[in-house]
Amino acid sequence: MGNHDVTRFTGAATPLTAQGIQSCADKLSVHPAELWAVLQIETQGCGFFADRRPAILFERHVFSRRTHGRYDTQAPDISNPQAGGYSWGAAEYERLERALALDERAALESASWGLGQVMGYHANDLGYGSVEQFVSRMMASEDEQLAAMAAFIQHNGLDKALRDHDWAAFAHGYNGAGYAKNQYDKKLAAAYQHLSTHSLPDLSVREGQLLLTFLGFDPGTVDGAFGAHTKAALNRFQSQHQLPTTSGFDPATLELLRQQLAGPLRSMALPPRQDPVAPTPVPAPALALATRPPSPVVRSTEATALAPAEPAPPEVLAKVDASPLPSRLSEQLGQRLAQPLSKDVQKELASLLTLRDKAAPILGPTAVQSIDLGLTALLSEQPNLAFVRGIRLRVASALADQLYPLRPLPLLRSNSPATQVVLGLGLLLLVSHGAAAFVHQVLTSESTLLFGLPVRMLLLVGLCGAMGSVVSILMRLADLDKPRGASRTSMVMLGFFKPVIGMYSAIFCFTLLKSGLLPLKPANPESEMYLYMAVCFLVGFSERLAQDMFARAEESLVAAAGGERPAPPSPR
Repeated sequence: MGNHDVTRFTGAATPLTAQGIQSCADKLSVHPAELWAVLQIETQGCGFFADRRPAILFERHVFSRRTHGRYDTQAPDISNPQAGGYSWGAAEYERLERALALDERAALESASWGLGQVMGYHANDLGYGSVEQFVSRMMASEDEQLAAMAAFIQHNGLDKALRDHDWAAFAHGYNGAGYAKNQYDKKLAAAYQHLSTHSLPDLSVREGQLLLTFLGFDPGTVDGAFGAHTKAALNRFQSQHQLPTTSGFDPATLELLRQQLAGPLRSMALPPRQDPVAPTPVPAPALALATRPPSPVVRSTEATALAPAEPAPPEVLAKVDASPLPSRLSEQLGQRLAQPLSKDVQKELASLLTLRDKAAPILGPTAVQSIDLGLTALLSEQPNLAFVRGIRLRVASALADQLYPLRPLPLLRSNSPATQVVLGLGLLLLVSHGAAAFVHQVLTSESTLLFGLPVRMLLLVGLCGAMGSVVSILMRLADLDKPRGASRTSMVMLGFFKPVIGMYSAIFCFTLLKSGLLPLKPANPESEMYLYMAVCFLVGFSERLAQDMFARAEESLVAAAGGERPAPPSPR
């Protein structure tokens, strides 16, 4: 489809609000849970496609009826006495466009629109004046779409059935006589039962999901539930814009999402093949209000209008050499500088302003926008220093990646405890490999002794203990958790020094075996070396085994000295 086709039906597309839901609930004298039940069953809870056009379903049998069958022979796929032929999702607009070329008003009247999938031919009955005005309002917001659904429910006397939870009567009036075949009444009853006993969808999460959908980040179903799919999409957006990754839609991220969509609508009108981040259309719900007959004309002044939000000025889309502070932020900065500031705030403020000047010409407006969010948080009455530091570190890291191509890979900056420990193991391997080979080849020979013990044997059992520790770490990586308060450096050092500890424990265990303090003897002289290697590997692998062996050695020493092992202190 061309640009004209997309922009014609693209409006502000504002997500559903608490005020919009409460207004319709008050109008119908129902609880919000009852409205949510209808929304979840009728439209799966979302009133817009991913390209910001209202969700529609074009009904060819309605178009045939409203054009008196004039186009049935010419275009049977869009004008036909029999229902069907759906393309689903945004592809429904292709069918609508073809119908518009034949009869514009009849085409608009033959589609169901928005959250409640209200047919266009109800526009006059519901007080919208014309179907064109009705469609314009459906493009503005989900609140408008919900208001149209509420007006239809009230106009057709279905509000009483909704209040009384007479789901069969409501489904018959809302979906027509075929409701029983599709079990709409049972689905509505089950949805209400769940919603009335659980928390309602989180509107801030739902808003974030819809905005992510518009921007092409695919958070999954727009349902107000923060699941794994939504979290992954949110973190991708935050990472792309140098924001701290969070486990929810924090105010700063929501504000940036809104800003990303506040520019001119033409930015959303590019065909998918030209737009590198063009969102994939979301399938439309397969629901039809078209089976019900037109309602008689009644007064419907309560179908209130919600004006579309005024789009914000367009953002600079090219990298710039200098990026002055926005006037609002500059004024806020001047006011805060006139007041005493803590040293931490002063330090972060200086760092952010310096970073802003450096990042603007290299990272462009996305980084500048993130830093401005950090400045806003820093200049508030209660500065959020943790949030600000997160933004600063992310932007600084992105800037360093651009300035220093040979900078260590992102793997080295991973926040995963398992990755950090493995990095420590790799660092130990790099350090010890050359040293061990040098000692083995140059400083030792078969006859070289250390405290009466062959050095090569000590090196061998030490390596066995180190390898036992390495195997132990690798087997437990999946269950490895970072200790409370541990830093990245401490986790790397854990991976580095644990095999070293295993090596020294193995050497000490070897000396205990050779001394005879531990009653463990080889079956024959030929198996002696293999016994030592196996025991030393197990000592490195299991800290508990090492502790038990050391304890047994202590008991043997105490017994040999003719004394008694001191008893542990009793608990108080």
